[in-house]
Amino acid sequence: MANAATTERNAYKWTSKGGIESELNLVAEEVPLALIYNGEPFAVMMVSPVDLENFVVGFSFTENIVSFGQEIGGIEFVHSDKGIAAYISVDKKISEALSKRKKNLIGRTGCGICGEETLDATLGKTKQVTNTTQFDNVVIQKAINSLSATQVMNQGVGTFHGAAWADRTGNIVCIREDVGRHNALDKLIGKLCAYEDQHREGFALITSRASYEMVSKVAVANIGLLVAVSGPTSLAINTAVDSDVTLIGFARDGRQTIYTHERRIIM
Repeated sequence: MANAATTERNAYKWTSKGGIESELNLVAEEVPLALIYNGEPFAVMMVSPVDLENFVVGFSFTENIVSFGQEIGGIEFVHSDKGIAAYISVDKKISEALSKRKKNLIGRTGCGICGEETLDATLGKTKQVTNTTQFDNVVIQKAINSLSATQVMNQGVGTFHGAAWADRTGNIVCIREDVGRHNALDKLIGKLCAYEDQHREGFALITSRASYEMVSKVAVANIGLLVAVSGPTSLAINTAVDSDVTLIGFARDGRQTIYTHERRIIM
């Protein structure tokens, strides 16, 4: 059944045994979301049209537009036949700083770095994590084993990435999904911005590979452990080393590879 994040389309399925037959196919919605700060356009991101307030808060935070979620005074969404516009209210000093960054960007669903024109600006943003919470390998596997079942939007579609938050016992307490892996993580971090400190002792899981941008985003959010179902890139590992993020890849089927700062993992 279709929901806000999916739509039904007619398609033809071919199999070697049955040949061609028509079917009603469930596919993921993808829409342009224009991010407009104090009336000034900044970027257009291609997103799944759900949990958009979480995305705006998370994107603004991880892209170093705001220092914390409360710096956003308000968000108004305006829908049209071309997409969605998010009008975001921030302090004048924030919008003035944004004017120095490249604007009117189009961010594809795979885009994780927005508003930067130079290598120094792009790779110089990594923050140092101070979160020292430790986790047992068994706890991490518990979360991984339940990750697929919590991806409600992805069931029957197969095109949504997921970013989940697990507590210290391995229970997944929050998940956000999107056609873009960076978007899913931004949505999760946007949701976490509303959590009290006592609910922040956990770790992030992602259903995709771990790239530089994904590590950078969790570092900004002071998340000490990032667990990826797929593998990391070399720059992701280097960034995790520099930002003190514990990075785990290939977490599936009773195994996982710890790439950085293993002290957070109870061996």
